[in-house]
Amino acid sequence: MKKLLVCLLAMGMSAVVVAQVSSRPLAPASGSLNGLQPGVDVTASLAQLNQVIENARVDLARLRMDKWKGDSRSKKQAEANAESVQRNITAALPSMVQQVRANPGSVGATFKLYRNLNALYDVMFNLTESAGAFGSKDEYEALATDTSNLDRIRRSLADQVESMAGARDTEVAQLRMRARQTATATAAPPKKIVVDDTAPAKKSTRKPATKKKTTTASEQQATAKPQ
Repeated sequence: MKKLLVCLLAMGMSAVVVAQVSSRPLAPASGSLNGLQPGVDVTASLAQLNQVIENARVDLARLRMDKWKGDSRSKKQAEANAESVQRNITAALPSMVQQVRANPGSVGATFKLYRNLNALYDVMFNLTESAGAFGSKDEYEALATDTSNLDRIRRSLADQVESMAGARDTEVAQLRMRARQTATATAAPPKKIVVDDTAPAKKSTRKPATKKKTTTASEQQATAKPQ
């Protein structure tokens, strides 16, 4: 019964701390991150994401889950979540970030990174709840800050993906319009050339040749004058 009351009390305290931490702004690049706004450039999101991941890496290494309160099942689940986060930020995430950095205009690469951040956030959130229920206050607050910052970045990245997809749809629509116009111009029938063959023929200006009249001998005698 005492264990149940302790767990309920810890969960109640964690809920209060979550509300406080979730309202914290991201720290700037020199030590804290500024809150990301919708439509921010992808490269700026990547720079801030790298800092958040480095902070999370340090905070995960400081966890002492062997000293956490709670049953062995809860501890094993928390350990599995921590290992999953470590694998993601060490193996999967860096290659996705590199792909987006190499081609920041790629909708596919950016959406792949966004989808991975969604999965990473879910595991981080569960681990943070476990830390609030069974771990120390410092462990919980550190993970809660990392999770809140990760949530802000993934939301900003979602806005960026939506903006990129809208621009790509507009571009595709324009290309289709040009293709239809080109196809219409190519398929137009050739112009007909009309020849008017009903025009009257021109009259010849040359006079017909006159035939010379030949005079026979009898006609010559008839016309000869009498002597």
